[in-house]
Amino acid sequence: MLILYLICSFILAGFIFFKKREKTSYVLFCLFLIFQISLTLYACVHRGEADSSYFTFDSLGVILTCVLTLLSLATAYHEYLHVKRNKDDGRKIAIYHAALIGLIVSMTAVYFAHHVGVMWVFIEATTLFVSALIYHNRTAYALEAAWKYTFICSVGVALAFMGILTLSIAWQGSGPMDLTFASLKEGAGQLDPLWLKISFLLIFTGFSAKMGLFPLYTVCIDAHTASPAPISAFISTALMNVGFLGIFRVYQVVARTNIFEWARHVLLISGLLSIFIAAIYLLKVKNFKRMFAYSSLENMGIVAVSLACGSIGFFAATLHLIFHSLAKASLFYQIGQFYSITHTYEIEGSRDYFKQNPKGGLALIFALLSIMAIPPSGLFISKFLVIQSLFLYHYAWLAVILLCLILIIFFAFTKNIIYLLFLPGEKKDQLSLVKINPWETYSQFILLTLVIILGFFPPPFFTAILEAVIRESF
Repeated sequence: MLILYLICSFILAGFIFFKKREKTSYVLFCLFLIFQISLTLYACVHRGEADSSYFTFDSLGVILTCVLTLLSLATAYHEYLHVKRNKDDGRKIAIYHAALIGLIVSMTAVYFAHHVGVMWVFIEATTLFVSALIYHNRTAYALEAAWKYTFICSVGVALAFMGILTLSIAWQGSGPMDLTFASLKEGAGQLDPLWLKISFLLIFTGFSAKMGLFPLYTVCIDAHTASPAPISAFISTALMNVGFLGIFRVYQVVARTNIFEWARHVLLISGLLSIFIAAIYLLKVKNFKRMFAYSSLENMGIVAVSLACGSIGFFAATLHLIFHSLAKASLFYQIGQFYSITHTYEIEGSRDYFKQNPKGGLALIFALLSIMAIPPSGLFISKFLVIQSLFLYHYAWLAVILLCLILIIFFAFTKNIIYLLFLPGEKKDQLSLVKINPWETYSQFILLTLVIILGFFPPPFFTAILEAVIRESF
C-alpha cells in the first residue's frame, strides 16, 4: 500500500511540475490529499503490521502521520489563500504544489521507514523539496535562506550517513548486518561501544538540522523566517518531527546497550543548550516569524530533555510533539493572516492588531496560551511530565534551570504578543484592510481546541495508541 502511494504521489507531483497549469495543479493536488487521507486511514486500521521489507505501520509512525495529514489539509487551505492574495502565476503555483507533495510524501515515508538506509534517503529528499518551498516568494532573502538550508542540511545528512556507515562498522556479530531497526535492536548487544558512540554522535548531529536542535539549529531559524507562512507552519512542526524520529530510532538501539547513560547525557546537554539559546535570542528578537522559530527551538529542546528521562519522559515527549505541532501551526497560520493585513512581520511598528482583526486577535491569544503551556493547554501536561521526570531521575537542579529558562521565554514571548495586540498605534484606513474569510481563523480555533481536548479529555483511541507507542518503543 505504501509503495503504491509513493509511486502514485510522485507521478502526480511530476505531472504537476511539468504541466505547470494552475487548474490542473489544484485538481491533482486535491487528488493527492485524498491519497494522503486514504493512506492514513489504512495505516490506522493496519497499525502494527509490516507493509513491506522496508516499511512498518508502527504506532509512533501512525500517530505522527495523523498529525501530518491534519496539518496537510490546514496548510493546503492557507496555501490557497496565500497564493491568491499574492496573485502568483500558474508556474509558481505548480512548482509550489509539486514540492509540497514531494515533502509530504517524503515525511510520510520517514515516519514508516523500517530500514535505516531508507529513512536516510527520504530525510535527504525533504531537503530538496523544502528548499524549493523556501524560495517560493523569489526574494533575495528567500534565495539566501534556501541555499543556506540546502547546504547545512546536506552537510547534516552527510554526517548522518557517516553515522550509518559507522553503525555498520560497530557490528561485531557473525554474518552480514541487517540495517532494519528490528534487527539493530535485537543485535544491540553485539555492537562495539566506541563505534556506537561515534555513530550516535554523527547521526544526532546530522539530524539535529532537521529537528531544529542544537548544534545545527540555525538553518531552521532562517528557513522559518523566509518561507511563506503556511510552509513555515509545516516545517516547524511536521518536518521537525521527522528529525526527531531520525534521532529516536537510533536512540532506541542505544537504549539496549551499556552506553545508554552516556547517550542520555548527550540529549540532556543538547536539549538544555537549545532552550538556553532560545531564551537568549527571544529577549532581543525583532521579527515575529523568527520569534516563533526560536520558540520551536525551545520546544525541541524540551523534547530532547524528555527523551533522556526514561519511559515517563518519552510519553511526555510524544505528547509534546503532537501538541506543539497543532499549537505552533496555528501561530504561523495566524501570523500569515496578520501579514496580509499589516504587510510586515516586524515587531516594531506592529500594533493594535486586536482592533484591526478581533477574531484573529482572539485566535492569537488562544495560541499564545497554548504554546506557553498555560492550562487548559495540553502542553501544560507534557511540560509538567517533563519536570516531574527530571525530579524522578534526581535531576532537580536541571529542573530548576529548565523552569527559569521557561519563565524567561514566557516573559519575552508574551511581551511581544501583547505589544502586537493591544499597544495603540497609528490609525489605519479600514478600506485598505484585506477582507479575512472567517474560516481562515476558525481553522486555527479547531487546531487549538484539539490541543485542549487531547490533553485534558483524551478519547480512548488516542490513549490506546499512546500506550502502544510506549510498549513498542523500548
